[in-house]
Amino acid sequence: MRIALFLLMLLLSLPLSASPRVLVLKSYHDNLTVHLDKYHIPYIVKRGWAVANDSLSGFDAVFIPCGVEQPPETSIQVMAHGQRIEGVSLKDDYAGIDYKRLNALLQDFVNNGGRLYAAGYSYQFVEAMGCSLSFFNNFPHFGTGGQIHSFLNDDFASFVMRNDIQLPVSYNGWVALESADAVILAKGYFPTVQGEREGPLAFYKQYGKGQVYYSVYHSEIDSLYMRYFIFRVAYGALLNEMLYHAWYWGQKVAFSVVDTFTSDEYVRNYRCKLPRGTATIYLPSDCSLQVDIVAGKTIIGSWDSGQQKQITFYNASPREVIVSVYQAARIPYQPFSLVIAKGKRMVPYNPVVKVSAGALAIVMVIGFTWKRLNPRRFTGKRRYWFRDGHILNKQK
Repeated sequence: MRIALFLLMLLLSLPLSASPRVLVLKSYHDNLTVHLDKYHIPYIVKRGWAVANDSLSGFDAVFIPCGVEQPPETSIQVMAHGQRIEGVSLKDDYAGIDYKRLNALLQDFVNNGGRLYAAGYSYQFVEAMGCSLSFFNNFPHFGTGGQIHSFLNDDFASFVMRNDIQLPVSYNGWVALESADAVILAKGYFPTVQGEREGPLAFYKQYGKGQVYYSVYHSEIDSLYMRYFIFRVAYGALLNEMLYHAWYWGQKVAFSVVDTFTSDEYVRNYRCKLPRGTATIYLPSDCSLQVDIVAGKTIIGSWDSGQQKQITFYNASPREVIVSVYQAARIPYQPFSLVIAKGKRMVPYNPVVKVSAGALAIVMVIGFTWKRLNPRRFTGKRRYWFRDGHILNKQK
């Protein structure tokens, strides 16, 4: 009994993160769930037509892999007698997707703070979120098999720790974008039916209170490329919590990450450009981490979070650094988030305060100038001018 009670107390004392409520639309081309299984992220799989006839309440993240429409040829039922075909029909379990209804549900879901990831042929769902996409010759399925030479930007490059990578595509007819009205995370050169072309490969867009991620490339092979999207969408709430602290103090975010440690990982490394000046590291409250920042052979700092969730340090010059994160207590697959923000923490809601103070100062200057030019409009009385106690002039 005592042993059982001790184990129960130990279990309750462990810092555990609430599992995200993840929905995955059933795909006929993209086995994205292998990544969720690898990182121990629980999920529910539903067919697109079933989701359109239901609701998205209760979910935090939605993954729409490539190819969620059930191919009609997989549900064709042929009735024959000998060598004679007597009839062709669709099987009873075939159901088309009500895209108008499903898009409306997804728009409402993301607008209210949900997170969505779509890949490949599911680009229509992203267009419904206000992402304006253009295609070569106005034909989406323009890509051919080969190698995509991809160049990564911002936190995507920091996470993968490379500015460029080769992405293999083994099939023809994949979606090749010419442009996208969004924040481009990756762009590259790729083979098409009319030769090599250049365009965006992955992007991010804010929609209402939520976020939308899209990638033309997808793979069942475990890679940092796919891992980035999995954690940004599934555990984006952890990242938003850290980003809020930087916004609260009016700081500029230099680096952000949301990730985990697998059973065979003891450290996670990231690369980022650290600006000069005062910076703050924001750490999660439910996970004890050690953070080392190294520039070349110089250690800028090493900190153990413990009870300290905001660490301030000074960087003497702008430089590229490696951010190494260690888990203090070995709990595989526990997610964590980390943000490094630049700027001193002086006034909460600093941008709002600055704008408000500036607007107030402008109003005061205009009011003072107008009053000096039109004194009677403000006093409503005649003004007298004095010198040595005598009236010199009466102004009408």
